[in-house]
Amino acid sequence: MKQLSNPFVIGKYVDKDYFCDREKESELLVHHIVNGRNVTMMSERRLGKTGLIEHVFANRLPSEYETFLIDIYTCKNLREMVYLLANEVFKKISKKQPLLERLLSVVQSLKATLSYNPITGQPEFSLGLGEITQPEITLDEILRYLETSDKVCVVAIDEFQKIASFEEDNVEALLRTKIQHLKNIQFIFAGSEHHLLESIFNDPARPFYNSVVFMQLLPIDQNEYIRFCQRLFSLYGKSVSETLVSRLYDCFQGITWYLQLSMNEAFTMAERGGHVGEDAYEHILNHMVDSKRFTFEDRYASLTEKQKTVLQAVAAEFPKELTLTSQEFITKYNLKTASSVQTAIKGLTEKGILNDNHGMKRPTDLLFMLWLKKY
Repeated sequence: MKQLSNPFVIGKYVDKDYFCDREKESELLVHHIVNGRNVTMMSERRLGKTGLIEHVFANRLPSEYETFLIDIYTCKNLREMVYLLANEVFKKISKKQPLLERLLSVVQSLKATLSYNPITGQPEFSLGLGEITQPEITLDEILRYLETSDKVCVVAIDEFQKIASFEEDNVEALLRTKIQHLKNIQFIFAGSEHHLLESIFNDPARPFYNSVVFMQLLPIDQNEYIRFCQRLFSLYGKSVSETLVSRLYDCFQGITWYLQLSMNEAFTMAERGGHVGEDAYEHILNHMVDSKRFTFEDRYASLTEKQKTVLQAVAAEFPKELTLTSQEFITKYNLKTASSVQTAIKGLTEKGILNDNHGMKRPTDLLFMLWLKKY
């Protein structure tokens, strides 16, 4: 086991020894892949779906599989998505000289610059977004290359719901047409906006209707996470209070990213042989919130007065789930009319501050809620 300066890794996958549980989910994802099924994986943001995919790709699939993972959260169009896919494929293949030559011969629409490292002799390539001048053709070529690979290829596209907002109108139909006849490539479509994913894959009028099996990722079991934390503390000659981990789990609703961040901070609070107790709870939260104070101040300042009022009410009730347009909620916080609240909610959703989860509006950034409570 490789020793890290801090074993509570945030926002990236390092190794199975620093990955908590997800045994059943890993088995289920492998089961779907080896049985040739395309998968749609849904979860809250920051719950660990990307880490699960990376964990399965690194440790659970047989050697006859080749895996690729891209995140299209920041993509605005097909061109940018194809650029990410091309980069990922070239990155994986560039280490294998015969495969790289075949890839370059198939993907002729790109003018990727190929050179060789003068010290190692290994091939290196350079690909800019400007090289993607015909994204549909480049996508066809990449898929054709993967389709003829001697390994089964698994392509995971994270935040897949973003294709619904691409600048082009026909991306769903285009991708579905290209994907449906592939025999050697399987897809994992992961995302965090449930209503958009369900619309893409469950609406009979849309191209991807009934083309996948669904996986719903839920928070890691609280007791499993407590054991995970205590194991890692113990490996480094430290200990942590079960009550502290439990309180942080409840505060952050079991969402992995926040838990890892809070435990990363907790780990720094004890020297080897030391103990971190429940009394560290407020310190950890304050440190996490204060580290983003200026970001939150700017975000809050950008809101309309009505949006601020509604968001303050949401923060006051956090972490309760709320029906924000209910008469009880409106009356309690003197929000006047349901229509004005609805307008504010729409604006907060468009700004990414609230998220739609099966009709329930939930804050996307839990630290922002804690900052609103504090300040």
